[in-house]
Amino acid sequence: MASTRRCSELGEQGNQSGSPRLGRNTVISFLFGVCALLGVNAAQGNTDLSLDEQMELFLQWFPGEYDNNEQVWQQKEDGLSGEEPHERIHHRFVPVELPAIGEHVFFVIQTLDDDPAQVYRQRIYRFDTLAEEEAIRLQIFRMADEEQYRDAWQDPSVLEGLTLDALSTQPGCEVYWRHNGEFFDGIMKDRACHFFSQRSGKEIYITDTLRLTDKEIWIGDKAEDAEGNYIFGRDEPHVNRKVRRFKGWMGVKKSRVDPSYEGDDMFFVGGFTIHSEGGRQSILDDDGEPTGFGIELAQLTYQNTRVPILKLGIIDESTGKTIHYTWTSTDASRIGVNVRWFQAGLTAVDEE
Repeated sequence: MASTRRCSELGEQGNQSGSPRLGRNTVISFLFGVCALLGVNAAQGNTDLSLDEQMELFLQWFPGEYDNNEQVWQQKEDGLSGEEPHERIHHRFVPVELPAIGEHVFFVIQTLDDDPAQVYRQRIYRFDTLAEEEAIRLQIFRMADEEQYRDAWQDPSVLEGLTLDALSTQPGCEVYWRHNGEFFDGIMKDRACHFFSQRSGKEIYITDTLRLTDKEIWIGDKAEDAEGNYIFGRDEPHVNRKVRRFKGWMGVKKSRVDPSYEGDDMFFVGGFTIHSEGGRQSILDDDGEPTGFGIELAQLTYQNTRVPILKLGIIDESTGKTIHYTWTSTDASRIGVNVRWFQAGLTAVDEE
C-alpha cells in the first residue's frame, strides 16, 4: 500500500510528519485538488479571525479520535481493489501537558484497522503561531523510544518528564494551518520537506495537504523525486471523521451459541464503550471465550438514498457479515436492537 511504503521510506530519516458509485471518491479527489491549488490564497485572505482567534478555534476542533471507516467501506462498495483503496486508519490526537516542549502539545497515535496493536505512526505535535507566516505552525517530533510511551493516549502521565532532548524533528516538514473562513487548510512549504532515500538512492520530496473542520480531518500526502517523478501517495486524501463514543450493553441467548442448551438465559456484557466510525465489540461466554457474535456501530451513507445514517449491526464473527441491523439519525443519542435472541443498547457518552 502507498502509505505503508511511505512509512518504510520515511523511517530511514525519521519523517514527520450523477452516479452514487462514481460520485464520492471522484468528487473528493477533485475538491481536494482544487483546495490544494487555491488554499493558500483563500487561507490568507478570507477569514475575519485574528491569529489568536484561529488558534483558539483550532484547539477546539482538533482534539479527539478520527477514523476513515466510511471511506474504506465506500471503496468496497465501489469495487476498488489492488493498491488503489485507502487503508483504514484510526487517529487519536490527545492534548497533553508538557511545558518543557511547548504550550500546545499533543500525543498522536495512528493505527491500522482500528487495532491498537497495529501502530502506523506515533508522534508528538507542537502548535504555535507565527505572525510572519500568518499561520499556526505544526512541528512534528519523533520519540527515541516509542514503545515506552505507547499507551500515553490512555494515560498521559507516562509522558511526564519528556523533554526535547528525547525527541527529533525534520526541519522543513512543518505544516502551516490557516483558517479560510470555513475550515482550516494545512500545507507544507513547497519542496521544503525532503530526505535522501538509501533504498532508491534519490532525494525524496514530501508534500502534505490537509483540511480540518469541526467534524473531519482530511490528510493527503505525496512524494516525488527531484525530477518530479511519482514515488508514492494519491490524489484523493484520507477522509477521517471525528468519532462519537457510546456506552452500551448486549446479550445473546446461550441456546443460539450452543443449540444443545435449554432455556432462555443469555450471555451478557455491559459497561463497554464503542465508537461511531466502525467500532466493534464482541460478546464472550461465561468462560471468557468468544460466542461468535458482536456488534458494529458505523455512520454510513447508503447508495439509494444518499442520506447519512447511524447503523447498529449484529455481526456474525465467523463471516464478518451483518446479519441484522437497525439505524437512526447520525445525531441520535440512543440506539438499540432486539431480535429476541440478541439484544443491545447504546447511549452516547457525552449525552447521558
